[in-house]
Amino acid sequence: MPVALPVPSKNLAYGVAAAVSLGLAVHFAVSLPDAIDRGREGVRRTREAPCQVLKPAPFNPMFGKLPARAPDFSLPTHDGQKVSLSSLRGRVVLLNFWATWCNTCVVEMPSLEKLAKRMQGKPFTMLGVSVDENWDLVRNFFPEGSTMTVLLDKDKSQPPRFGTEKFPETFIIDADGVIRYYVISDREIWHSNEVQQCLEALMDD
Repeated sequence: MPVALPVPSKNLAYGVAAAVSLGLAVHFAVSLPDAIDRGREGVRRTREAPCQVLKPAPFNPMFGKLPARAPDFSLPTHDGQKVSLSSLRGRVVLLNFWATWCNTCVVEMPSLEKLAKRMQGKPFTMLGVSVDENWDLVRNFFPEGSTMTVLLDKDKSQPPRFGTEKFPETFIIDADGVIRYYVISDREIWHSNEVQQCLEALMDD
């Protein structure tokens, strides 16, 4: 003789449905931040793709894998005013360590100058930190002045703090003071459209 199975009550059915709905809602709430973060990261990578034209190094001997917080410093301009890296928060900074006696530095300097001119009026500062012995050497190198902000580190105290032993080396630092890109040796494409797009993408972050 067949045995009649109990018919679930409406209350039980409603309870099961509510539990399933709650589970889905919790899963959605937990997954949403990760999905948003992945989406933002994808957008950032797409926008900063032009930066790859510089062939940045993913690893720095001082900071390890980038990005990393840039150490603060304060160095003088030719007229004795001090400029600190922390005073430039809110601006994208291109920090270039160079010297007048460095042949590859000399090769890339015209391209850096052109970039500095192209970026005038934007929230961007180019710091050319010379490790020469005195200002006379730097002034002779720029007989007509420079568009970039040139600083002197005659004691060569700052390059080691950035893991720099040879010149030139360049660091692209975002508006929050974080090193995003590390470029070794000279590049003659600093004034290219790709580099400008790279910097402007960081400004919009």
